[in-house]
Amino acid sequence: MAPAKMPLRADEELGKKDDDLHSNQARLRPAQNRMYPRPRRILIAVFVLVLLYQFFKHMPTDIAPAAERYNPTIARLRHPPPPSPPQSAPVQSPAIFKAEDPPRYVPQTDAEGETFDGAIKFYELARSLPPNKHPERKPSRAVLFAGSNLHCVSDMLPLACQMARKQFNRVHFVIMGKEQVSIEGIKTVNGISDAECPMTWHDGRPDHLSESSDARMERSASGGLGLIQAYVAPEVIITQQKGWEDSFFLNGLEIHKRKAEIPHIALPSASRDLMWISFIDSTALKVWNDIRVDMVVHASKSSGSLIRLIRSLDAADYLGSTPSLTIELPPSLDPQLRGILQNLQGLSKLAGRITLRRRIDPRYMDPADSSLRTVEGFYPINPRLSHLLILSPQTEVAPSFYHYLKYNILQYKQSTRAKQTALDLMGISLELPSSKPTIDKEPFSPPSLLSMDDIKKNGPHSIPSFLWQAPNCNAALFFGDKWTEFHSFLSSRLGVSETKTNIASQDKIISRRYPAFMEYLLELMRAKGYYMLYPSFPGHTAASLVTVHHDLYHSPEEYAHEVSLNTGKIPIPEIDNPDRPLEPLMDDIPEKPSTRAPNIMPLLDIFESGLPDVEELSLLSYDGKELTPETYYSQTREYAEKFRLQQGHCTQDSTVTEGPGLDLFCLG
Repeated sequence: MAPAKMPLRADEELGKKDDDLHSNQARLRPAQNRMYPRPRRILIAVFVLVLLYQFFKHMPTDIAPAAERYNPTIARLRHPPPPSPPQSAPVQSPAIFKAEDPPRYVPQTDAEGETFDGAIKFYELARSLPPNKHPERKPSRAVLFAGSNLHCVSDMLPLACQMARKQFNRVHFVIMGKEQVSIEGIKTVNGISDAECPMTWHDGRPDHLSESSDARMERSASGGLGLIQAYVAPEVIITQQKGWEDSFFLNGLEIHKRKAEIPHIALPSASRDLMWISFIDSTALKVWNDIRVDMVVHASKSSGSLIRLIRSLDAADYLGSTPSLTIELPPSLDPQLRGILQNLQGLSKLAGRITLRRRIDPRYMDPADSSLRTVEGFYPINPRLSHLLILSPQTEVAPSFYHYLKYNILQYKQSTRAKQTALDLMGISLELPSSKPTIDKEPFSPPSLLSMDDIKKNGPHSIPSFLWQAPNCNAALFFGDKWTEFHSFLSSRLGVSETKTNIASQDKIISRRYPAFMEYLLELMRAKGYYMLYPSFPGHTAASLVTVHHDLYHSPEEYAHEVSLNTGKIPIPEIDNPDRPLEPLMDDIPEKPSTRAPNIMPLLDIFESGLPDVEELSLLSYDGKELTPETYYSQTREYAEKFRLQQGHCTQDSTVTEGPGLDLFCLG
């Protein structure tokens, strides 16, 4: 039997300490405390229950199983396939410091986010750059497409690939955004192969991509473009417009533009509407933003059709540039027209861009005065880049007319090829006349005009234009350098004549249906061998760029004495010579409706080869006869000699005045 446990007594002589005393009470106290839970544990338990309730309450029920949510395409985008072993050791760029792969970056904390702002390194960019710096002052023919937003990249790829296939330029494409998508992934998603798109790709994204701040990405864009500029030397950079692209990318691009002084083209719309850019070489693309077209209209006192022209001009697409319209008004103006011009409402493109100029002298102008006023109305700031577009009040333009003009200006005035072969091009006509501008006014049909069957048969070999030594004033653009030469020519032409009356009494070639300045312009064109570019496609396609209405036609003021003042129509002539052909009345001239397409892509679909070189185009004399270049310039030399003797006050022994437009006169 176990001995009974006795309580210890507190006796110091027995050697017991106080901590051995009252052991039963100490043993029972924890048992009593466990009967009552602590308040903090209760709160924790309640909090856990609330979290569980909220989790199950808000659990999504429409998510597919994990196996079904896997997208192999996205996986390929984020993890490019490993490169195949190289056949030979590639030449490394000096920008590559180590051969090993770049180190993987592990963020310090998940809360860091897009705040990394450290030094920038481009581990992928050096792999696509050439080993040496591009020589200075040597043309590179390189065009660089740059994109940050993947939507912008996908939009520009068709244009970049077509430009690469045309081989007018060396095309490069750089990716500079925050998306961790490989270039191979971008090609796969957009269905692009290297064979169909032979351009050079660059990965201009920095290290620490997903954690980089916008300020770092801005510096990265500027620095990456600077490296490409040093090794590739692109002559122009093409991006999408401001509203489409990432702000950090555009800010970095702006910094690079100021440093490198490189032209930048911001596409004003989707690239599918601007595929004709792929036909333009880098030399012409460099002046994309510098082209200026001043539009001038000479209105009559009751030009009711003027409002129709203004509305059509306002509806046109000017490719991001700011249009400028000057309306020349006569001294006597119809009150209704004055009120309409003073209260033009609803304009968008031309709002605040219309200038009205009203003549003070109430007297009727003679042909010489009218010509002076027309020519003096415009003088280019930069003759190489600033041009004049003369429009008749009876004209209505298509929304795509400016696309066609800019395409032709870049191709036939600014390209490398044009600077060698198109030196005699005076300007570009938007109208295909149905009759010759001469007095006999014979029906006109261009030699290169093909039927739709011929166009389909010839395909890309169809030619949409021809050259004609005849001016136009209904809708025609005149190059700035040629217009300044016309200034000098007209000044000398009027200066050597005894009186203005003698000038007006010369035998006319141009019909009086057209302004008098066209007669002097034809003299210059015949004496210098100049010609204008005319479209041949409006005859058998729906791609007419302008419509010239004749319902409200008014004769030029300088020939008003030959027009019935009551009806405003050309008087019916008497038939005094049955052998002389009659001119058809204005109402008999057919009107070609202009296309409503917003761009010229339907035209480019018909003529797949784009604009041919000048020497491939048919060449017509002023009277509409097709000539060989040899015959054409032989006639030019003969006419120039005749003009110097009869109009230039020259003799066989005279010294010709030097200078553009002056070499036809002897003023010394």
